[in-house]
Amino acid sequence: MRRLAWLFGWAFLGMTAIAGAADAPKGITNLPLIFSDDFESGSSSNWIATDPAAWKILKTDKGHVLSQFGKSNTKTPVRSPFNRAMIKDMTVSDFVLDVKLQSTVKDYGHRDMCLFFGGQDAAHLYYVHLGKQTDDHANQIFIVNNADRKKISTKTSSGTNWTDDWHHARLTRDVKSGSIKVFFDNMTEPVMEATDTTFTWGQVGVGTFDDTGNFDNVFLFGTKVEPKEVAVADQQAQTVGKKAAPDNTPPEGFTALFNGKDLTGWQGLVKNIKERKSMTAEQIKAEQIKADESAKAHWRAENGVLVFDGKGQSLCSVKDYADFELYCDWKIEPKGDSGIYVRGTPQIQIWDPSDEAQLKNGADKGSGSLWNNQKNPRFPDVKADNPIGQWNTFFIRMVGDKVTITLNGKTVVNNVTLENYWERDKPCYETGPIELQNHGNTLYFKNIYVRELPKK
Repeated sequence: MRRLAWLFGWAFLGMTAIAGAADAPKGITNLPLIFSDDFESGSSSNWIATDPAAWKILKTDKGHVLSQFGKSNTKTPVRSPFNRAMIKDMTVSDFVLDVKLQSTVKDYGHRDMCLFFGGQDAAHLYYVHLGKQTDDHANQIFIVNNADRKKISTKTSSGTNWTDDWHHARLTRDVKSGSIKVFFDNMTEPVMEATDTTFTWGQVGVGTFDDTGNFDNVFLFGTKVEPKEVAVADQQAQTVGKKAAPDNTPPEGFTALFNGKDLTGWQGLVKNIKERKSMTAEQIKAEQIKADESAKAHWRAENGVLVFDGKGQSLCSVKDYADFELYCDWKIEPKGDSGIYVRGTPQIQIWDPSDEAQLKNGADKGSGSLWNNQKNPRFPDVKADNPIGQWNTFFIRMVGDKVTITLNGKTVVNNVTLENYWERDKPCYETGPIELQNHGNTLYFKNIYVRELPKK
């Protein structure tokens, strides 16, 4: 059995006692005020974070705030928000959390901030996702119970009206009834509700899924309780960065593009998407036979890994996709060079950042770039590659012509336009295949999962 303080495995942001705060709101609950922080001490010592390097105390013209200014360099054991800062040494049952919050990213469809509660370890908690737009994976209340996040909200709004201004959020929890209510700006009518009794205690905190934001005037009213114990049977899934399911087993809501056994769902690449559009069905059929023969000769499934031998052509999904989310694990050898085409368009770059021959092309900036962009940003915001020979994980989200890319838990491209390489005067194609690109070297892929998103 392991206790809460060790299970999170996160670093303290500091080592001082609870700070003071502005005047607490009155009349919102009969529960006592047990924690408050307005950050005017200049210290973040009351908080523990998944990655302290992504958090700081920021001085603004209105005072000090807790700022999640960067993306956390961490992985969660199951699909759930990366960026978390939890109140230190504070475990509660019933509570009311009142907080001011400010989103600091450019506006886009899934702009978000999060509130966490019932936090028992990295794989057991609830969270509120305050998302700009609503779907089954955004702007909902979720439970993370040793598995990928699951929606539990019975009521939500059409979306959270994020602006660049400060907003006011309140979260209430009654463990006996299981009641969870969320208020946003209007404190008289909840925007979200849920009922769940799975976790009756835990830590409380703030953060984002993979955006950035500021927090201020945090008040926690509640009942303090002692943390209980989590069964040893769950410890494997609690190890940060370790997958909770066998390879090539898709998380909830996703479909495996690679089954770990053969090339089902894949085909050889016939020319490029622009050229295919001008070919007849008969021409494509004839060329596809030859392309498939080449694919079978040079791509193979081996011990659950999709392996390319360095010869032949790229591999292409049989199905075309419009808006989607994609997971993909990949590995290269020294001087390796590859990429992922989305909607048949190049490319999300994969390469060896230490390859001297490619330094002139920007390899030292790392993988994940939209390398063929000319007018929009082409290089990643941060370098996030693991050492050559180790596995890397992409999470790619494409909506319209905008692409967001997370590499090994770091957001390297955030809502950037992918340009049409084949026809520069036109936007990116609305649909197209997913392609695994090659440049004549050995490549390895696994855990390729896709989820189609409804067209906005």
